[in-house]
Amino acid sequence: MLATGSLPEDVQLAVFQDLASLFSGQHKNKAEALKWYKRYVEFFGKQNNELVIGHINREIGKTLCNSYDFETGIPYLIKSSENYLKAENYKFLAITYNNLSLAYHDFGDYTKGIEYANLVVKTVQDNADVVDKNMLWYAYNNLGINYDDSKQYQKAIESHLNALPFALNASDSSYSYNNLGNTHKKLKQYETAEKYFKLSFKYSNDYNDVYHFATLYSNLLDIERRLKNHSKAEKLIDSANYYALKSGSPEKLIDFYYYSHLLKNETGDYKLATQYLNKYVALKDSLFNAEKAKIVYDYQIKYETEKKEKEIAESKYISKQKSIWLILSAVSIIIGIIVFRNFRIKSKLEYQKLGLENELLKEQIHAKIQEQRLEISMDLHDSLGSQLTFINSIIDGLKRASSKLDETVKSKLNTLSDFSENSIAELKNTLWVLNSGEIHLQDLKSKILNFINNASEAKDDLKFNLNFEVSNNFNLNSKQAINLFRSVQEIINNAIKYANASEILIDIQQLEDDLTIKIIDNGIGFEFEKEKSKSFGLRNIESRIKAINGIIILDTGLGKGTAYTIKIAIKE
Repeated sequence: MLATGSLPEDVQLAVFQDLASLFSGQHKNKAEALKWYKRYVEFFGKQNNELVIGHINREIGKTLCNSYDFETGIPYLIKSSENYLKAENYKFLAITYNNLSLAYHDFGDYTKGIEYANLVVKTVQDNADVVDKNMLWYAYNNLGINYDDSKQYQKAIESHLNALPFALNASDSSYSYNNLGNTHKKLKQYETAEKYFKLSFKYSNDYNDVYHFATLYSNLLDIERRLKNHSKAEKLIDSANYYALKSGSPEKLIDFYYYSHLLKNETGDYKLATQYLNKYVALKDSLFNAEKAKIVYDYQIKYETEKKEKEIAESKYISKQKSIWLILSAVSIIIGIIVFRNFRIKSKLEYQKLGLENELLKEQIHAKIQEQRLEISMDLHDSLGSQLTFINSIIDGLKRASSKLDETVKSKLNTLSDFSENSIAELKNTLWVLNSGEIHLQDLKSKILNFINNASEAKDDLKFNLNFEVSNNFNLNSKQAINLFRSVQEIINNAIKYANASEILIDIQQLEDDLTIKIIDNGIGFEFEKEKSKSFGLRNIESRIKAINGIIILDTGLGKGTAYTIKIAIKE
Protein backbone atom coordinates (compact mmCIF):
# COMPACT_ATOMS: atom_id res chain seq x y z
CA MET A 1 0.00 0.00 0.00
CA LEU A 2 2.95 2.32 0.62
CA ALA A 3 4.08 2.13 -2.99
CA THR A 4 1.63 4.90 -3.80
CA GLY A 5 4.36 7.11 -5.28
CA SER A 6 4.57 4.81 -8.32
CA LEU A 7 0.81 4.91 -9.05
CA PRO A 8 -0.80 7.26 -11.62
CA GLU A 9 -1.81 10.67 -10.28
CA ASP A 10 -5.59 10.00 -10.43
CA VAL A 11 -5.13 6.72 -8.51
CA GLN A 12 -2.99 8.48 -5.90
CA LEU A 13 -5.73 11.10 -5.46
CA ALA A 14 -8.32 8.37 -4.88
CA VAL A 15 -6.08 6.79 -2.21
CA PHE A 16 -5.58 10.13 -0.49
CA GLN A 17 -9.33 10.79 -0.52
CA ASP A 18 -9.95 7.37 1.06
CA LEU A 19 -7.51 8.30 3.80
CA ALA A 20 -9.22 11.67 4.28
CA SER A 21 -12.63 10.00 4.55
CA LEU A 22 -11.42 8.09 7.60
CA PHE A 23 -11.04 11.44 9.40
CA SER A 24 -14.57 12.69 8.74
CA GLY A 25 -17.97 11.96 7.24
CA GLN A 26 -19.65 8.68 8.06
CA HIS A 27 -16.40 6.91 9.07
CA LYS A 28 -14.73 9.15 11.66
CA ASN A 29 -12.24 6.36 12.33
CA LYS A 30 -9.48 8.76 13.34
CA ALA A 31 -7.34 6.17 15.13
CA GLU A 32 -7.10 4.07 11.94
CA ALA A 33 -6.63 7.24 9.87
CA LEU A 34 -3.75 8.50 12.02
CA LYS A 35 -2.03 5.11 11.78
CA TRP A 36 -2.01 5.20 7.96
CA TYR A 37 -1.25 8.93 7.91
CA LYS A 38 1.94 8.39 9.94
CA ARG A 39 2.99 5.51 7.67
CA TYR A 40 2.48 7.61 4.56
CA VAL A 41 4.40 10.61 5.94
CA GLU A 42 7.26 8.43 7.19
CA PHE A 43 7.56 6.59 3.86
CA PHE A 44 7.46 9.65 1.61
CA GLY A 45 9.53 11.65 4.09
CA LYS A 46 12.39 9.22 3.65
CA GLN A 47 12.14 9.82 -0.11
CA ASN A 48 12.08 13.63 0.46
CA ASN A 49 8.83 13.64 -1.53
CA GLU A 50 7.28 16.80 -0.09
CA LEU A 51 4.85 17.01 -3.03
CA VAL A 52 3.06 13.75 -2.18
CA ILE A 53 3.02 14.59 1.55
CA GLY A 54 1.49 17.94 0.57
CA HIS A 55 -1.24 16.14 -1.41
CA ILE A 56 -2.02 13.93 1.59
CA ASN A 57 -2.25 16.85 4.01
CA ARG A 58 -4.33 18.95 1.62
CA GLU A 59 -6.89 16.21 0.92
CA ILE A 60 -7.29 15.51 4.66
CA GLY A 61 -7.53 19.21 5.58
CA LYS A 62 -9.97 20.01 2.77
CA THR A 63 -12.23 17.07 3.67
CA LEU A 64 -12.28 17.98 7.37
CA CYS A 65 -13.01 21.66 6.72
CA ASN A 66 -15.80 20.74 4.30
CA SER A 67 -17.29 18.82 7.24
CA TYR A 68 -16.94 21.97 9.43
CA ASP A 69 -14.22 20.28 11.53
CA PHE A 70 -12.03 23.37 11.27
CA GLU A 71 -10.02 22.83 14.45
CA THR A 72 -8.64 19.57 12.97
CA GLY A 73 -8.69 20.48 9.26
CA ILE A 74 -6.93 23.88 9.23
CA PRO A 75 -3.66 22.55 10.75
CA TYR A 76 -3.46 19.93 7.95
CA LEU A 77 -3.93 22.65 5.31
CA ILE A 78 -1.17 24.75 6.90
CA LYS A 79 1.16 21.71 6.87
CA SER A 80 0.26 21.19 3.22
CA SER A 81 1.29 24.75 2.31
CA GLU A 82 4.68 24.13 3.98
CA ASN A 83 5.13 20.91 1.97
CA TYR A 84 4.40 22.66 -1.35
CA LEU A 85 6.79 25.51 -0.48
CA LYS A 86 9.58 22.99 0.14
CA ALA A 87 8.69 21.20 -3.11
CA GLU A 88 8.57 24.58 -4.92
CA ASN A 89 5.23 23.55 -6.46
CA TYR A 90 3.50 26.91 -6.76
CA LYS A 91 0.44 25.57 -8.57
CA PHE A 92 -0.65 23.50 -5.59
CA LEU A 93 0.59 26.15 -3.16
CA ALA A 94 -1.90 28.62 -4.69
CA ILE A 95 -4.66 26.00 -4.48
CA THR A 96 -3.87 25.35 -0.78
CA TYR A 97 -3.81 29.06 0.07
CA ASN A 98 -7.24 29.25 -1.59
CA ASN A 99 -8.44 26.31 0.56
CA LEU A 100 -7.17 28.09 3.69
CA SER A 101 -8.87 31.36 2.73
CA LEU A 102 -12.20 29.59 2.29
CA ALA A 103 -11.75 27.53 5.49
CA TYR A 104 -11.01 30.62 7.60
CA HIS A 105 -14.03 32.38 6.02
CA ASP A 106 -16.36 29.51 6.89
CA PHE A 107 -14.82 29.40 10.38
CA GLY A 108 -15.52 33.12 10.83
CA ASP A 109 -11.94 34.49 10.96
CA TYR A 110 -12.26 36.92 8.05
CA THR A 111 -8.89 38.60 8.68
CA LYS A 112 -7.07 35.34 8.05
CA GLY A 113 -9.37 34.64 5.11
CA ILE A 114 -8.31 37.93 3.50
CA GLU A 115 -4.63 37.27 4.28
CA TYR A 116 -4.60 33.89 2.52
CA ALA A 117 -6.63 35.16 -0.45
CA ASN A 118 -3.99 37.87 -0.99
CA LEU A 119 -1.32 35.15 -0.82
CA VAL A 120 -3.10 33.39 -3.71
CA VAL A 121 -2.95 36.60 -5.78
CA LYS A 122 0.75 37.08 -5.01
CA THR A 123 1.60 33.43 -5.78
CA VAL A 124 -0.19 33.59 -9.15
CA GLN A 125 1.41 36.90 -10.11
CA ASP A 126 4.92 35.75 -9.09
CA ASN A 127 4.58 32.41 -10.92
CA ALA A 128 2.34 33.21 -13.91
CA ASP A 129 4.18 30.67 -16.08
CA VAL A 130 3.10 27.67 -13.98
CA VAL A 131 -0.11 28.75 -12.21
CA ASP A 132 -3.43 28.96 -14.09
CA LYS A 133 -4.79 32.54 -14.15
CA ASN A 134 -8.23 31.14 -13.33
CA MET A 135 -6.90 30.87 -9.75
CA LEU A 136 -7.25 34.67 -9.63
CA TRP A 137 -11.02 34.20 -9.91
CA TYR A 138 -10.96 32.02 -6.81
CA ALA A 139 -8.66 34.48 -5.02
CA TYR A 140 -10.79 37.57 -5.74
CA ASN A 141 -13.97 35.61 -5.01
CA ASN A 142 -12.61 34.63 -1.58
CA LEU A 143 -11.44 38.18 -0.96
CA GLY A 144 -14.96 39.37 -1.77
CA ILE A 145 -16.81 37.01 0.57
CA ASN A 146 -14.38 37.70 3.42
CA TYR A 147 -14.69 41.46 2.94
CA ASP A 148 -18.49 41.08 2.71
CA ASP A 149 -18.83 39.16 5.98
CA SER A 150 -16.46 41.55 7.76
CA LYS A 151 -18.79 44.39 6.59
CA GLN A 152 -16.22 45.99 4.25
CA TYR A 153 -18.83 46.15 1.51
CA GLN A 154 -17.14 48.46 -1.01
CA LYS A 155 -13.99 46.31 -0.95
CA ALA A 156 -16.21 43.24 -1.41
CA ILE A 157 -17.87 44.72 -4.51
CA GLU A 158 -14.48 45.73 -5.95
CA SER A 159 -13.10 42.21 -5.38
CA HIS A 160 -16.05 40.47 -7.07
CA LEU A 161 -15.82 42.80 -10.07
CA ASN A 162 -12.08 42.02 -10.24
CA ALA A 163 -12.94 38.31 -10.27
CA LEU A 164 -15.25 38.44 -13.31
CA PRO A 165 -12.53 38.86 -16.02
CA PHE A 166 -10.85 35.66 -14.79
CA ALA A 167 -14.04 33.55 -14.81
CA LEU A 168 -13.32 30.41 -16.81
CA ASN A 169 -16.95 29.49 -17.55
CA ALA A 170 -20.55 30.47 -16.93
CA SER A 171 -20.62 28.83 -13.51
CA ASP A 172 -17.78 31.08 -12.29
CA SER A 173 -19.62 34.17 -13.56
CA SER A 174 -22.85 33.00 -11.96
CA TYR A 175 -21.15 32.75 -8.56
CA SER A 176 -19.66 36.24 -8.94
CA TYR A 177 -23.03 37.77 -9.85
CA ASN A 178 -24.68 36.05 -6.89
CA ASN A 179 -21.99 37.39 -4.52
CA LEU A 180 -22.41 40.91 -5.93
CA GLY A 181 -26.15 40.64 -5.37
CA ASN A 182 -25.63 39.49 -1.80
CA THR A 183 -23.37 42.46 -0.98
CA HIS A 184 -25.76 44.99 -2.55
CA LYS A 185 -28.56 43.39 -0.55
CA LYS A 186 -26.65 44.10 2.67
CA LEU A 187 -26.26 47.71 1.49
CA LYS A 188 -30.08 47.78 1.10
CA GLN A 189 -29.70 48.40 -2.64
CA TYR A 190 -32.40 45.86 -3.40
CA GLU A 191 -33.04 46.69 -7.07
CA THR A 192 -29.33 46.33 -7.88
CA ALA A 193 -29.16 43.14 -5.85
CA GLU A 194 -32.13 41.70 -7.71
CA LYS A 195 -30.47 42.55 -11.05
CA TYR A 196 -27.34 40.58 -10.11
CA PHE A 197 -29.37 37.62 -8.80
CA LYS A 198 -31.22 37.43 -12.15
CA LEU A 199 -27.87 37.51 -13.97
CA SER A 200 -26.70 34.69 -11.74
CA PHE A 201 -29.75 32.60 -12.71
CA LYS A 202 -29.12 33.41 -16.39
CA TYR A 203 -25.56 32.08 -16.28
CA SER A 204 -26.38 29.05 -14.14
CA ASN A 205 -28.40 27.17 -16.78
CA ASP A 206 -25.47 25.11 -18.08
CA TYR A 207 -24.76 23.27 -14.82
CA ASN A 208 -26.60 21.91 -11.79
CA ASP A 209 -24.94 23.09 -8.58
CA VAL A 210 -27.42 22.57 -5.73
CA TYR A 211 -25.25 24.58 -3.30
CA HIS A 212 -25.38 27.54 -5.65
CA PHE A 213 -29.14 27.23 -6.18
CA ALA A 214 -29.62 27.03 -2.41
CA THR A 215 -27.81 30.35 -2.12
CA LEU A 216 -29.80 31.98 -4.93
CA TYR A 217 -33.24 30.92 -3.76
CA SER A 218 -32.53 31.95 -0.16
CA ASN A 219 -31.26 35.34 -1.29
CA LEU A 220 -34.31 35.93 -3.51
CA LEU A 221 -36.60 34.90 -0.65
CA ASP A 222 -34.92 37.48 1.57
CA ILE A 223 -35.04 40.20 -1.12
CA GLU A 224 -38.80 39.77 -1.63
CA ARG A 225 -39.31 39.84 2.14
CA ARG A 226 -37.33 43.07 2.46
CA LEU A 227 -39.40 44.59 -0.36
CA LYS A 228 -42.57 43.50 1.53
CA ASN A 229 -43.54 41.19 -1.36
CA HIS A 230 -44.54 38.54 1.15
CA SER A 231 -46.63 36.44 -1.25
CA LYS A 232 -43.67 36.13 -3.67
CA ALA A 233 -41.37 35.29 -0.80
CA GLU A 234 -43.74 32.56 0.41
CA LYS A 235 -43.64 30.93 -3.05
CA LEU A 236 -39.84 30.68 -2.82
CA ILE A 237 -39.73 28.85 0.54
CA ASP A 238 -40.21 25.34 -0.87
CA SER A 239 -37.45 25.74 -3.49
CA ALA A 240 -35.06 27.35 -1.01
CA ASN A 241 -35.74 24.56 1.50
CA TYR A 242 -35.31 21.82 -1.14
CA TYR A 243 -31.92 23.05 -2.36
CA ALA A 244 -30.64 23.88 1.14
CA LEU A 245 -31.39 20.33 2.28
CA LYS A 246 -30.06 18.74 -0.92
CA SER A 247 -26.81 20.74 -0.73
CA GLY A 248 -26.00 19.16 2.64
CA SER A 249 -24.45 22.50 3.69
CA PRO A 250 -25.11 23.64 7.28
CA GLU A 251 -24.29 27.19 6.12
CA LYS A 252 -27.13 27.15 3.54
CA LEU A 253 -29.57 25.67 6.06
CA ILE A 254 -28.65 28.37 8.58
CA ASP A 255 -29.43 31.08 5.99
CA PHE A 256 -32.73 29.43 5.01
CA TYR A 257 -33.91 28.99 8.61
CA TYR A 258 -33.07 32.61 9.48
CA TYR A 259 -34.73 34.18 6.41
CA SER A 260 -37.81 31.97 6.84
CA HIS A 261 -38.03 32.91 10.52
CA LEU A 262 -38.06 36.61 9.60
CA LEU A 263 -40.68 36.08 6.87
CA LYS A 264 -43.04 34.07 9.08
CA ASN A 265 -42.63 36.60 11.87
CA GLU A 266 -43.56 39.48 9.57
CA THR A 267 -46.61 37.64 8.17
CA GLY A 268 -47.91 36.81 11.66
CA ASP A 269 -47.26 33.04 11.60
CA TYR A 270 -45.48 33.11 14.96
CA LYS A 271 -45.62 29.35 15.50
CA LEU A 272 -43.64 28.60 12.32
CA ALA A 273 -41.41 31.63 12.98
CA THR A 274 -40.45 30.14 16.35
CA GLN A 275 -39.80 26.71 14.82
CA TYR A 276 -37.46 28.18 12.20
CA LEU A 277 -35.68 30.27 14.84
CA ASN A 278 -35.11 27.21 17.05
CA LYS A 279 -33.63 25.28 14.11
CA TYR A 280 -31.42 28.26 13.22
CA VAL A 281 -30.02 28.69 16.77
CA ALA A 282 -29.51 24.94 17.32
CA LEU A 283 -27.61 24.44 14.05
CA LYS A 284 -25.47 27.56 14.44
CA ASP A 285 -24.53 26.69 18.03
CA SER A 286 -23.50 23.19 16.93
CA LEU A 287 -21.01 24.55 14.39
CA PHE A 288 -19.37 27.51 16.10
CA ASN A 289 -18.22 27.68 19.71
CA ALA A 290 -15.40 29.14 21.78
CA GLU A 291 -13.62 25.81 22.24
CA LYS A 292 -13.22 25.28 18.49
CA ALA A 293 -12.05 28.87 18.03
CA LYS A 294 -9.43 28.44 20.75
CA ILE A 295 -8.00 25.28 19.13
CA VAL A 296 -7.56 27.02 15.77
CA TYR A 297 -6.20 30.18 17.40
CA ASP A 298 -3.65 28.27 19.52
CA TYR A 299 -2.43 26.29 16.50
CA GLN A 300 -2.02 29.45 14.41
CA ILE A 301 0.04 31.06 17.23
CA LYS A 302 2.19 27.92 17.48
CA TYR A 303 2.69 27.74 13.69
CA GLU A 304 3.68 31.41 13.34
CA THR A 305 6.03 31.23 16.37
CA GLU A 306 7.81 28.11 15.10
CA LYS A 307 8.09 29.63 11.61
CA LYS A 308 9.71 32.79 13.03
CA GLU A 309 12.13 30.77 15.20
CA LYS A 310 13.13 28.71 12.15
CA GLU A 311 13.77 31.82 10.03
CA ILE A 312 15.94 33.34 12.80
CA ALA A 313 17.89 30.08 13.25
CA GLU A 314 18.49 29.74 9.49
CA SER A 315 19.64 33.35 9.27
CA LYS A 316 22.12 32.85 12.11
CA TYR A 317 23.37 29.62 10.58
CA ILE A 318 23.97 31.19 7.16
CA SER A 319 25.79 34.13 8.75
CA LYS A 320 28.06 31.82 10.74
CA GLN A 321 28.84 29.68 7.69
CA LYS A 322 30.00 32.71 5.71
CA SER A 323 32.29 33.79 8.55
CA ILE A 324 33.82 30.31 8.81
CA TRP A 325 34.64 30.08 5.10
CA LEU A 326 36.21 33.55 5.04
CA ILE A 327 38.43 32.66 7.97
CA LEU A 328 39.41 29.26 6.53
CA SER A 329 40.35 30.83 3.18
CA ALA A 330 42.58 33.47 4.82
CA VAL A 331 44.61 31.41 7.28
CA SER A 332 46.99 28.50 7.23
CA ILE A 333 46.08 24.94 8.12
CA ILE A 334 47.42 25.30 11.67
CA ILE A 335 45.59 28.57 12.33
CA GLY A 336 42.54 27.06 10.63
CA ILE A 337 42.58 24.14 13.07
CA ILE A 338 42.80 26.56 15.99
CA VAL A 339 39.98 28.68 14.61
CA PHE A 340 37.87 25.59 13.95
CA ARG A 341 38.44 24.41 17.54
CA ASN A 342 37.45 27.82 18.87
CA PHE A 343 34.43 27.83 16.60
CA ARG A 344 33.24 24.50 18.03
CA ILE A 345 33.56 25.85 21.55
CA LYS A 346 31.65 29.00 20.62
CA SER A 347 29.02 26.96 18.77
CA LYS A 348 28.46 24.84 21.87
CA LEU A 349 28.06 27.97 24.00
CA GLU A 350 25.76 29.52 21.39
CA TYR A 351 23.71 26.33 21.31
CA GLN A 352 23.35 26.47 25.10
CA LYS A 353 22.41 30.15 24.86
CA LEU A 354 19.80 29.42 22.19
CA GLY A 355 18.41 26.66 24.40
CA LEU A 356 17.97 29.12 27.27
CA GLU A 357 16.43 31.70 24.92
CA ASN A 358 14.04 29.06 23.61
CA GLU A 359 12.92 28.20 27.15
CA LEU A 360 12.42 31.90 27.89
CA LEU A 361 10.40 32.30 24.68
CA LYS A 362 8.18 29.36 25.70
CA GLU A 363 7.56 30.99 29.08
CA GLN A 364 6.69 34.31 27.41
CA ILE A 365 4.26 32.58 25.02
CA HIS A 366 2.63 30.79 27.94
CA ALA A 367 2.30 34.04 29.87
CA LYS A 368 0.84 35.75 26.78
CA ILE A 369 -1.77 33.02 26.36
CA GLN A 370 -2.74 33.34 30.03
CA GLU A 371 -3.09 37.11 29.62
CA GLN A 372 -5.26 36.69 26.52
CA ARG A 373 -7.49 34.23 28.33
CA LEU A 374 -8.03 36.78 31.08
CA GLU A 375 -8.84 39.46 28.51
CA ILE A 376 -11.36 37.18 26.82
CA SER A 377 -13.15 36.60 30.14
CA MET A 378 -13.37 40.36 30.67
CA ASP A 379 -14.71 40.82 27.14
CA LEU A 380 -17.42 38.23 27.74
CA HIS A 381 -18.66 40.27 30.69
CA ASP A 382 -18.71 43.50 28.71
CA SER A 383 -20.12 42.23 25.40
CA LEU A 384 -22.77 39.86 26.73
CA GLY A 385 -23.65 42.35 29.47
CA SER A 386 -24.35 44.98 26.81
CA GLN A 387 -26.55 42.64 24.80
CA LEU A 388 -28.57 41.71 27.89
CA THR A 389 -29.00 45.40 28.67
CA PHE A 390 -30.44 46.03 25.19
CA ILE A 391 -32.81 43.08 25.56
CA ASN A 392 -34.00 44.34 28.96
CA SER A 393 -34.63 47.79 27.49
CA ILE A 394 -36.71 46.30 24.69
CA ILE A 395 -38.78 44.29 27.18
CA ASP A 396 -39.41 47.47 29.19
CA GLY A 397 -40.60 49.13 25.97
CA LEU A 398 -43.02 46.28 25.33
CA LYS A 399 -44.52 46.66 28.80
CA ARG A 400 -45.22 50.36 28.19
CA ALA A 401 -46.83 49.75 24.77
CA SER A 402 -50.17 48.35 25.91
CA SER A 403 -52.22 50.74 23.74
CA LYS A 404 -50.71 49.42 20.47
CA LEU A 405 -49.46 46.03 21.50
CA ASP A 406 -49.63 44.12 18.16
CA GLU A 407 -47.53 46.49 16.04
CA THR A 408 -45.03 47.13 18.82
CA VAL A 409 -44.55 43.44 19.55
CA LYS A 410 -43.87 42.78 15.87
CA SER A 411 -41.26 45.54 15.66
CA LYS A 412 -39.58 44.73 18.93
CA LEU A 413 -39.40 41.00 18.26
CA ASN A 414 -37.47 41.72 15.05
CA THR A 415 -35.01 43.89 16.98
CA LEU A 416 -34.77 41.28 19.74
CA SER A 417 -33.94 38.63 17.15
CA ASP A 418 -31.12 40.78 15.77
CA PHE A 419 -29.63 41.29 19.22
CA SER A 420 -29.77 37.54 19.88
CA GLU A 421 -27.64 36.99 16.81
CA ASN A 422 -25.28 39.80 17.86
CA SER A 423 -24.70 37.99 21.16
CA ILE A 424 -23.25 35.07 19.20
CA ALA A 425 -21.24 37.39 16.95
CA GLU A 426 -19.65 39.27 19.87
CA LEU A 427 -17.39 36.34 20.78
CA LYS A 428 -16.18 36.15 17.19
CA ASN A 429 -15.48 39.91 17.21
CA THR A 430 -13.34 39.51 20.33
CA LEU A 431 -11.32 36.66 18.84
CA TRP A 432 -10.97 38.53 15.53
CA VAL A 433 -9.49 41.59 17.28
CA LEU A 434 -7.15 39.43 19.37
CA ASN A 435 -5.90 37.77 16.15
CA SER A 436 -5.26 41.13 14.44
CA GLY A 437 -1.84 42.69 14.85
CA GLU A 438 -3.15 46.22 14.28
CA ILE A 439 -6.36 48.03 13.49
CA HIS A 440 -6.90 51.42 11.86
CA LEU A 441 -8.70 54.24 13.64
CA GLN A 442 -11.34 54.14 10.89
CA ASP A 443 -12.00 50.48 11.76
CA LEU A 444 -12.49 51.47 15.41
CA LYS A 445 -14.84 54.25 14.28
CA SER A 446 -16.95 51.79 12.25
CA LYS A 447 -17.16 49.36 15.16
CA ILE A 448 -18.24 52.09 17.62
CA LEU A 449 -20.79 53.44 15.12
CA ASN A 450 -22.26 49.97 14.61
CA PHE A 451 -22.53 49.50 18.39
CA ILE A 452 -24.28 52.87 18.78
CA ASN A 453 -26.77 51.97 16.02
CA ASN A 454 -27.66 48.79 17.89
CA ALA A 455 -27.90 50.67 21.20
CA SER A 456 -30.23 53.31 19.72
CA GLU A 457 -32.64 50.60 18.54
CA ALA A 458 -32.78 49.17 22.04
CA LYS A 459 -34.13 52.38 23.61
CA ASP A 460 -36.30 54.57 21.39
CA ASP A 461 -36.24 57.71 23.57
CA LEU A 462 -32.43 57.86 23.84
CA LYS A 463 -30.56 60.21 21.46
CA PHE A 464 -26.92 59.65 20.49
CA ASN A 465 -24.57 62.35 19.13
CA LEU A 466 -21.29 61.01 17.72
CA ASN A 467 -18.34 63.11 16.58
CA PHE A 468 -15.26 61.11 15.49
CA GLU A 469 -12.51 63.22 13.87
CA VAL A 470 -9.45 61.45 12.44
CA SER A 471 -6.75 63.56 10.79
CA ASN A 472 -4.37 60.59 10.34
CA ASN A 473 -5.69 57.04 10.03
CA PHE A 474 -3.14 55.66 12.50
CA ASN A 475 -2.86 51.98 13.41
CA LEU A 476 -3.81 50.69 16.84
CA ASN A 477 -2.49 47.41 18.09
CA SER A 478 -5.09 44.77 18.97
CA LYS A 479 -4.72 45.40 22.71
CA GLN A 480 -5.37 49.14 22.35
CA ALA A 481 -8.32 48.59 19.99
CA ILE A 482 -10.14 45.98 22.10
CA ASN A 483 -9.64 47.87 25.38
CA LEU A 484 -10.81 51.20 23.91
CA PHE A 485 -13.86 49.64 22.24
CA ARG A 486 -14.86 47.63 25.31
CA SER A 487 -14.44 50.70 27.57
CA VAL A 488 -16.69 52.80 25.31
CA GLN A 489 -19.16 49.90 25.21
CA GLU A 490 -19.23 49.56 29.02
CA ILE A 491 -19.64 53.32 29.60
CA ILE A 492 -22.59 53.53 27.17
CA ASN A 493 -24.03 50.37 28.65
CA ASN A 494 -23.92 51.96 32.14
CA ALA A 495 -25.59 55.11 30.82
CA ILE A 496 -28.44 53.07 29.30
CA LYS A 497 -28.83 50.81 32.32
CA TYR A 498 -28.50 53.21 35.25
CA ALA A 499 -28.39 56.87 34.22
CA ASN A 500 -31.95 57.34 32.88
CA ALA A 501 -30.40 59.66 30.29
CA SER A 502 -32.20 61.10 27.26
CA GLU A 503 -29.01 62.09 25.41
CA ILE A 504 -25.45 60.74 25.16
CA LEU A 505 -22.59 62.61 23.46
CA ILE A 506 -19.59 60.67 22.17
CA ASP A 507 -16.74 62.92 21.03
CA ILE A 508 -13.52 61.27 19.76
CA GLN A 509 -10.63 63.44 18.57
CA GLN A 510 -7.26 62.40 17.13
CA LEU A 511 -4.68 65.17 17.34
CA GLU A 512 -1.13 64.34 16.28
CA ASP A 513 -0.10 61.33 18.42
CA ASP A 514 -2.92 61.60 20.96
CA LEU A 515 -6.44 60.17 21.00
CA THR A 516 -9.07 61.70 23.30
CA ILE A 517 -12.47 60.10 23.93
CA LYS A 518 -15.24 62.00 25.75
CA ILE A 519 -18.56 60.37 26.64
CA ILE A 520 -21.12 62.62 28.36
CA ASP A 521 -24.71 61.81 29.36
CA ASN A 522 -27.42 64.04 30.89
CA GLY A 523 -28.61 61.35 33.30
CA ILE A 524 -29.00 61.28 37.08
CA GLY A 525 -25.30 60.72 37.80
CA PHE A 526 -23.95 58.74 40.79
CA GLU A 527 -21.59 58.92 43.78
CA PHE A 528 -18.35 57.54 42.37
CA GLU A 529 -16.56 56.81 45.66
CA LYS A 530 -19.58 54.92 46.90
CA GLU A 531 -20.11 52.88 43.72
CA LYS A 532 -16.56 52.09 42.54
CA SER A 533 -15.84 49.50 45.24
CA LYS A 534 -18.85 47.34 44.30
CA SER A 535 -19.05 47.91 40.52
CA PHE A 536 -17.12 45.40 38.44
CA GLY A 537 -17.85 47.44 35.32
CA LEU A 538 -16.18 50.62 36.67
CA ARG A 539 -13.14 48.70 37.88
CA ASN A 540 -12.98 46.95 34.53
CA ILE A 541 -12.93 50.27 32.62
CA GLU A 542 -10.09 51.63 34.81
CA SER A 543 -8.14 48.38 34.39
CA ARG A 544 -8.51 48.44 30.58
CA ILE A 545 -7.32 52.05 30.19
CA LYS A 546 -4.41 51.46 32.57
CA ALA A 547 -3.39 48.37 30.56
CA ILE A 548 -2.81 50.54 27.45
CA ASN A 549 -0.97 53.31 29.37
CA GLY A 550 -3.91 55.69 29.15
CA ILE A 551 -5.57 57.98 31.67
CA ILE A 552 -9.26 58.25 32.53
CA ILE A 553 -11.02 61.17 34.20
CA LEU A 554 -14.54 60.80 35.60
CA ASP A 555 -16.75 63.76 36.50
CA THR A 556 -20.12 62.85 38.07
CA GLY A 557 -22.43 63.38 40.99
CA LEU A 558 -26.06 62.91 41.90
CA GLY A 559 -28.24 65.02 39.59
CA LYS A 560 -25.45 66.33 37.35
CA GLY A 561 -24.97 63.63 34.72
CA THR A 562 -21.74 61.76 33.99
CA ALA A 563 -18.70 62.67 31.88
CA TYR A 564 -15.80 60.32 31.03
CA THR A 565 -12.56 61.54 29.42
CA ILE A 566 -10.06 58.96 28.14
CA LYS A 567 -6.64 59.88 26.72
CA ILE A 568 -4.01 57.59 25.18
CA ALA A 569 -0.88 58.12 23.11
CA ILE A 570 -0.90 56.47 19.66
CA LYS A 571 1.82 56.16 17.02
CA GLU A 572 1.68 55.49 13.29
